[in-house]
Amino acid sequence: MEAKRKVDHEIGFDFTKLPPSKWGDHFLTVTVTDLDLDALAKEIKVLKLKVIDEIILYSQDDDEAMIKRKILVIHFLVSLGLAYHFENEIEHIVKVAFEKIADLIADENDLYMISIMFRVFRTYGHNMSSDVFKRFKEDDEKFKGYIIKDLKGMLSFYEALHFRTTTDYILDEALSFTLSHLEQIATGKLASPAHISRLIQKALHIPQHQNIEALVAREYISYYEQEEDHNDTLLKLAKLNFKYLQLHYIQELKTITMWWRGLDHTSDFPPNFRERTMETWLAALMMYFEPQFSLGRIMSAKLYLAITFLDDACDTYASIDEVMNLVDCIERWDPEYIGQLQGHLKTAFKFVMSVYKEYEDILKSQGRLFVLEEMIEEFKILVRTNLQLIKWARGDYMPSFDEYIEAGGAEIGSYATITCSIMGLGDIGKKKDFEWLRSRPKVVQVLAAKTRLMDDMTDYEEDIGKGYTANALNYYIKQHGVTKEEGIKEFDKMITDINKIVNEECLKTTHISRRVLTQVINYGRSLDVLYTSDDVYNHREGMFKEYITTLLVDQIHL
Repeated sequence: MEAKRKVDHEIGFDFTKLPPSKWGDHFLTVTVTDLDLDALAKEIKVLKLKVIDEIILYSQDDDEAMIKRKILVIHFLVSLGLAYHFENEIEHIVKVAFEKIADLIADENDLYMISIMFRVFRTYGHNMSSDVFKRFKEDDEKFKGYIIKDLKGMLSFYEALHFRTTTDYILDEALSFTLSHLEQIATGKLASPAHISRLIQKALHIPQHQNIEALVAREYISYYEQEEDHNDTLLKLAKLNFKYLQLHYIQELKTITMWWRGLDHTSDFPPNFRERTMETWLAALMMYFEPQFSLGRIMSAKLYLAITFLDDACDTYASIDEVMNLVDCIERWDPEYIGQLQGHLKTAFKFVMSVYKEYEDILKSQGRLFVLEEMIEEFKILVRTNLQLIKWARGDYMPSFDEYIEAGGAEIGSYATITCSIMGLGDIGKKKDFEWLRSRPKVVQVLAAKTRLMDDMTDYEEDIGKGYTANALNYYIKQHGVTKEEGIKEFDKMITDINKIVNEECLKTTHISRRVLTQVINYGRSLDVLYTSDDVYNHREGMFKEYITTLLVDQIHL
C-alpha cells in the first residue's frame, strides 16, 4: 500500500502554494456593534423617504423632460449602489418611460442622455434599439467629430456598447472609435478633469456593466462627489449605505473566519489550503452585494471553500482510482460511507458533507428542502466532470476543444455556483427557477464556457509549466495548429461573442424573475473581475488586495 501511495502522489501536480493570508486576523480585530448598524439604518431610512419624495416622485404628471430627469436619477441610483432600495419605483418608472420611448428620443441629440437611456432601459430588460445612435453619424457613416469633445458623452457611449447583442452592428463599429479617444485621456495624452480621467481608466479596465456592483458603487461615489451638479441627498445616502454595507461585510467575514477555524477537520488540510475565507467571501459578494443576502453570501462562500479544496485535493494528491472512489462516495451521498477514501480525499468528503448538512438545516427551517436536492445533483455533476478532466490530463486521450469546453464548464463549478446563489435568495428562488437552471438555458451554457475560457487562458503558463495539460488554450492550440498568441486572440473573440449572447438572452428571458436573472448576470460579471489582469482567486498580492482594500479598508468619509 505504501508503495502504491508513493506512486499516486508522483502522479499529482505541484500546484502553487498560497502565501499566508493576513486578512482573517485583521478583520477579527475590527469592532462592529448592532448599535452602529442600527444608527446607520435609521439615517438611511430617513434619506430614502427624502429621495422618493424629492427626486424619484417629484411629479406625477411627467412631461418628457421630467421623465428623462428620472431616468438619469435611476442611472445614478444604479451606479451608486442604491437601486435595491427603490426597486418598485424604478420598475414602474422605466416601464412607463419605455412606453413613451419614441417621444423621448425624437429630438434628443445629447450623446450622454441617449447613452444613459440606452443603458437604463437595457439594464431593466427593455430592448431600446441601437439605431438611436445613427443620429451621431455623418452621411459617410463616420461618427460626427464634435462628440469627441464630449468626454462624459463618449464615456457613457462606451459604457453603452457593452450592452450590445449579436445584431447591434453600429455598436460594434463604435467600439474602436470610443476606445481610441478614451485611451488618450486615460494615458494623459489629452487633458481632462482628474475624476473623469480616473473613471475612464476604471471603465477601460472593466466596464461598469461587466463589473460587480459593490466595486462600481465605491468608485462612483468618489466620482459623483466631484461632480459640481451632484445631488447632496443622493451623495449622503450613497455614503451611508456603503458604510452600512462595509460593516455587514466585516461581520460576515468574522463569521466565516471563526467557522473555518472551528472546523474539526481543518487540522488535516494541506498547508497551501489555509485561510481561503477572504477569496471565497469576495467571490460570493460578486453574486450579490445587498445586506439582505448576508446569509446567502456566507452559504456561497462555504460552498466555494468545499469546491476549491475538493478540486485541489483531486488534482494534487489523488490518483485516478482515488478520485473514482471519491466520486462513488459522492454519488451515494451518505456521510457515514467513506469507502476506500484516505488522507486528503477523506477530509474533502467529510468537509463537503458537513457543508451540505448546514444547508439542510437552514433549508429545513425555511421549508425549502427541495432546494437541497438541486444542490446535491449539481455537486454530483461537478465531481463527475472533475474526474473526466483528471483522466484527460493524465491519459493519452486528447479531447476536442468543444468536448473539453462542455465538460470544463461544469467542472469549474458554474452551474453549482449559480444554483447556490439562487438558494441564497431565500423565498425569491422558486422551484421553477431551479428547473429552468437545470434545463441548461443558453445564457448559462455560454457563461460556463466563458468561465473555462477565461480561467484556462489566465492559468495557461502555470498549468503547462506543472505538466497539467487539461487546459482549453492548450487543446485549442493543438487542434488548430496555432500559436499561443493566435489562440488568445481567438479566445478574446469568443468571449466578446458570449457577452453579446448573454445580453441578448437576458432581453428575451421573461418567465423567471428579474432577481434570479440578475444572479446569472452577476455570475458573468464575476468572471471579468476574477480574471481581468490576473487570477484574483489565486494571487493575493495583485488585484485581490486592491479589491479588498477598496471594499473594506478604505473608509467612506461621511
